[in-house]
Amino acid sequence: MANQKRFAKSWTLGAVLLSSALMLAACGNNSGGANAGASASTSASAGASGGKAIKAVFYVDGTLGDKSFFDSAERGMQKAGSELGIDVKTVEGGTNQADWAAGLESLVSSKKYDVVVVGTSNMTDIVKELAPRYPNEKFIFFDDVISDVPNVYSMLYSQSEGSFLAGAFAALATESKDLKGANPDKVIGFVGGMNIPIINDFKSGYEQGAKYVDPGVSVITSYIGDFANAPKGKELALAQFNGQKADIVFQVAGGGGLGVLEAGNSLGKYTIGVDSNQNALYPGSVLTSMMKNIDSSVYRALDLFKQGKLTFGKNEVLGIQEGGVGLAKDSLYESHVPKAIQDKMAVIETKLTNGEIKVQSTLK
Repeated sequence: MANQKRFAKSWTLGAVLLSSALMLAACGNNSGGANAGASASTSASAGASGGKAIKAVFYVDGTLGDKSFFDSAERGMQKAGSELGIDVKTVEGGTNQADWAAGLESLVSSKKYDVVVVGTSNMTDIVKELAPRYPNEKFIFFDDVISDVPNVYSMLYSQSEGSFLAGAFAALATESKDLKGANPDKVIGFVGGMNIPIINDFKSGYEQGAKYVDPGVSVITSYIGDFANAPKGKELALAQFNGQKADIVFQVAGGGGLGVLEAGNSLGKYTIGVDSNQNALYPGSVLTSMMKNIDSSVYRALDLFKQGKLTFGKNEVLGIQEGGVGLAKDSLYESHVPKAIQDKMAVIETKLTNGEIKVQSTLK
């Protein structure tokens, strides 16, 4: 199982899933400043001590609308609002990275919120600098590690384990005789947002999973250069499908990855989504998605915070065993993925969960 030490310098998907607009801020069209596009959703019931509802704000270092990373975190916030009676608000910081530090500090310094939710490696240094200056404010940080800051709880996800499943799935798909879009060549693709540590940890896990199934499978890699450029993502995926004979491509590129999914669908080829369940975007073309369960982890952290049980100054690593990552196996998966692949993936996932398979992370 993944351990905390191995992830200590992790950059996160966030980082990933954002960057320009972050590995996941990707698709939104908000390019405003620190408080651009602020949206609020307030719960109906009280849940804090003294009868007042706990107030939580989610600061997005980018924009919503990526149908992936940030949208997943937002689902967790909204669920906490509707089910836990927490008064939740979301503020989109826009795509100008120079605005993010001031945007976050404006929320923290207002002292209006009981807890601030923020994530991605793009914000790690900002929170490390900000939190000690506001020691009475509380932070829930996701997708990277912030250790030994007494008012910050952080959680990170074992993307290498989740991507191992994606790689094993891709290898089985490229060799399948039951998938009409699979060609005879054992070639699978990977399109990342940026060539940075967190994305390359996805890639490493993907390669390990593919080689576990068949050492002869070739993995080709391309990088968009950011996490927002969907046309570039589509262009790179088309090149992998058409020129390099890939028949399935795993995208880890936030909003930029939406172009990868579109390319696969346009050619009758296959793709694997990321972070959120993207199967429904192109049913039968997006065969599964490697999920970082950010929504459930944000909800869990807020629930623990409400109960007074969230441990600040510590971090957690959420892998397969903790339900932090996994493959999306919904009704579309059951309908479009051959039963033989489903059965083999169930065996692989069991071996990974019980520790029989060990996945190496590139993040140390």
